[in-house]
Amino acid sequence: MTDLPFTAGRTALLNALRTRGTAVVQAPPGTGKTTLAPQYVLDHVRAVGEASPGRVVVTQPRRVAARGSAARIATLRGTPLGGEVGYTVRGERKVGADTAIEMVTPGVLLRRLLADPDLAGVAAVVIDEIHERHLESDLVFAMLAQLRELRDDLVVVAMSATVEASRFAALLGGAEGPSPLVDVPSPIHPLEVRYADSASSMVNRDRRSRTAVTDLVEATVRRALDETAATGGDVLAFVPTIRDTGTVAAALSSRGIPASSLHGRLSTAEQARIVGGHGDGPDARRRVVVATDVAESSLTVPGVRVVVDSCLARVSRRDTTRDMSVLVTETASQASCTQRAGRAGREGPGTVYRCITADQFAKSPGHAPPAVTTSDLTGALLDVACWGSPRGGDLPLPDRFPPAAVEAGERALRSIGAVDGQGRATDEGRRLAAIPTDPRIARGGVQACRRVDVRTVAAVLSVLDDGARVPDLAAAVRAVGSRDPVARRFQRLLSPTATPSPDLSGEDAVAYTLACAFPGLVARRVGDSSRYLTVSGTGVVWRDGRAASSAWIAVADLGRTPGGATDAVVHTAVPLPRDLAFDAAAPLLTDEVTCTWLPGGPTGKLRARRVRALGAIELSSTPVPAKDVGADDRDAAVRSGLQTHGLNILEWSKNASDLRRRIQYLHNQGVPGYPDVRHGDAEFMDFVVPDLAAGRRPDLTGLLRGLIPWDRPVDELAPGSLTLPGGRTVRVTYPDSDAAPDAPPVVATRLQDCFGLHRSPEIAGRRIRFELLSPAGRPVAVTDDLGGFWAGAYADVRREMRGRYPKHPWPENP
Repeated sequence: MTDLPFTAGRTALLNALRTRGTAVVQAPPGTGKTTLAPQYVLDHVRAVGEASPGRVVVTQPRRVAARGSAARIATLRGTPLGGEVGYTVRGERKVGADTAIEMVTPGVLLRRLLADPDLAGVAAVVIDEIHERHLESDLVFAMLAQLRELRDDLVVVAMSATVEASRFAALLGGAEGPSPLVDVPSPIHPLEVRYADSASSMVNRDRRSRTAVTDLVEATVRRALDETAATGGDVLAFVPTIRDTGTVAAALSSRGIPASSLHGRLSTAEQARIVGGHGDGPDARRRVVVATDVAESSLTVPGVRVVVDSCLARVSRRDTTRDMSVLVTETASQASCTQRAGRAGREGPGTVYRCITADQFAKSPGHAPPAVTTSDLTGALLDVACWGSPRGGDLPLPDRFPPAAVEAGERALRSIGAVDGQGRATDEGRRLAAIPTDPRIARGGVQACRRVDVRTVAAVLSVLDDGARVPDLAAAVRAVGSRDPVARRFQRLLSPTATPSPDLSGEDAVAYTLACAFPGLVARRVGDSSRYLTVSGTGVVWRDGRAASSAWIAVADLGRTPGGATDAVVHTAVPLPRDLAFDAAAPLLTDEVTCTWLPGGPTGKLRARRVRALGAIELSSTPVPAKDVGADDRDAAVRSGLQTHGLNILEWSKNASDLRRRIQYLHNQGVPGYPDVRHGDAEFMDFVVPDLAAGRRPDLTGLLRGLIPWDRPVDELAPGSLTLPGGRTVRVTYPDSDAAPDAPPVVATRLQDCFGLHRSPEIAGRRIRFELLSPAGRPVAVTDDLGGFWAGAYADVRREMRGRYPKHPWPENP
């Protein structure tokens, strides 16, 4: 252990724990902080504690890292895994009564905090890779920081690989000031970075091709092996998905290149085989490890001197079609690519191949956004509500919950009865929070247990919660064995709600459970095509041989349509009998009379229909007399119609239209008391809506007159006509009500009518624009500055017009 750079930080860490009980460690990947820091914390706990001081719990953002780091620490301490050092991850636990250091995922610790807020039996918690900003890590960090206010004996250490460490130190330290910062730099060997050219860049790949990513990575790996043959060393290739790891590894193996895939779903033995490296004898061959971002941090793969980076990452984004978080593939951040590159310089000079151009790398985001800003927050909001902090209001979160996401998440939680109007957890919400999955999926599992045996429900939930894309859900559910630890846990938690006599089995049971979990994704076929409409209103396409005979389906997984089509593509769905669709989505079934108002004629037309619908899916629609609709509903229909179509669709008389223009003009000029009548304010609507709803033509002129202040008459402030010096009265044309606010009033008249008018008159402080006409009525000039016109351009107009119209006066000084 003495050869690891983090040994230099032992004294500083122990001093920080002795003085404050907290610390924030900043050290880059590869320094050994994941391996050494938990042992140093245990030394501190044992030094200040009693005979049984309590356990040191260490969070790792990924299961593979939790298992791998536990095995590494156990080996260094010379103890069997599951003894002094153990781990607990989703569906797997290897600890004993004597376990002093336990590696867990943030989700495991979050569930423990909600079940036991005091964390009895825990002396210290170490949160590793806090900079990755996963949602559960943020919640665990904030809850522990708050718990320390009640348990000052609880040691908390947060470890980061980036400069955000000072930010977490301020939050963790609380009122006493920032926690001590332990900074352990690590020198890295020189790295040569090679970029792709534009033609072979990952950014410019054919996105319609399913193998574009894997083909490019495989080709880059083979190129890297050839170009670095002299320097040697293993190759670590980063790809975005688990499927990609298998595809690239298989393609390389078929060419005789030793290749393995590394991801979070490997067994402990498979993971140990890969992470353990290989021998250095004369027969040892260079190997390739194809990994997801599990190897980006927390987990070290020995022997690596070359990194091939696809420069892609799987990130959490809110899926509006399901109102849930999903993983999507995007260009990785520069910080992520830098961490990946560092894996090549751990043991000596290394080479990095990036599958994008240098210019594209420079334009990529500096850091990935925190999950709290991009993810669906429904589950997180239930967690903080159960913690006793509705909406996370008093939690020291690194980033506050976005208000729009809070509103959407609480709306979803209220719909399943998990929180009340103030965001506080209900008894139902606490029951759902104990089931380790999204609250809506948990609620669906509870509902499905009314008709489906609990083993099947648990198997479906385990497949859904895994997040893997499966083409055949029913087959995947059948493949879940009775010993599957995740399914067994779901079964144990759901057993109290299970029915003693389930009436559904086989594919119907799977489909019904799926529909209960995602009632908004129950879909009905549109016509005879493969297009479906979901209950939530999303158009989807299911290109499956069963689509022709499946009027209703339950959808598990959607994706984008290639080419930018509006409909989504169904990746996973199960045929669903109609009666089960109605049962699963029963809360979304409506039967009501709807009323709409359409423009046309002096009063428009009211239309009423009785519509029976399952969410956005209209089941039946029959006309009913509009007179049978309540007055309030008729008024609402007219008001909605006017807001949709605008006031211009009303039949405005010439007088009403002219008056509206003058009122709007005065409003635009800031004259007090004159309202905005472009769209109709509340007072205007309150007058016009009842008449239209009753089938009467509204008196728009009288209505507008009623809006005019009695002491500021419109005819004086914005007259409809203007008398010129020659005695002629001309009409003043005001701008359209929806014209630009600075549009002027206009007078069109013969030039001779303006003789004697030294300057342009003003209306409400704005000069009239004159369109000056020839004796034949043709335009000769446009101006809102008559004084300037007489002194300037008039001379040229007079010279031309005198010859054309000699019988008309053209004085030199008009």
